[in-house]
Amino acid sequence: MNKTKKILLCALLLTSTIVLSRILSIRTPLLTIGFSFVPIMLSAIILGWKHSTFIATMSDIVGALLFPTGSYFFGFTITSFLTGLTYGLLLHSKDEFKLDKKFIIKLIISTIIVTGLLNGGLNTIWLLIISKNATKIIVPIRIIKQLIMAPIKIFTIIALCKIFNEQLKKMTQSD
Repeated sequence: MNKTKKILLCALLLTSTIVLSRILSIRTPLLTIGFSFVPIMLSAIILGWKHSTFIATMSDIVGALLFPTGSYFFGFTITSFLTGLTYGLLLHSKDEFKLDKKFIIKLIISTIIVTGLLNGGLNTIWLLIISKNATKIIVPIRIIKQLIMAPIKIFTIIALCKIFNEQLKKMTQSD
């Protein structure tokens, strides 16, 4: 994929992430439910860790500037950075994309890391810092949310990869 196409794809995925996270998601003070993970994971699969990290980080910063939902907290940007990095390192392959057992195992591992450690762990810590230790309320809700979202993320990405398998193969071929 040439440089111009990569820049355009990054812009499209960045915009999609912001729209899915800030406009088309369900938000409460304690949790957000949405599909903003889709463009980040697709950028990881197609473009690699540098681009998915950039898209995840910038979507948090730009989204907070354009569509604030409270005061900005840098901890969430750290989590976004680590999310893009995790997906990028585990889901991108130097070879042509293959929806095989190896990819599905990497998808499951990356989803467990992101939902368990990053969203369930780090983001919960950030929320506890912001909310002045409302632990009894926040922690159980966050655990339930992550347990529900992990399989949704895995099945959504597998379904999208099946639908767009040929296009993903073409996009991930080495230059």
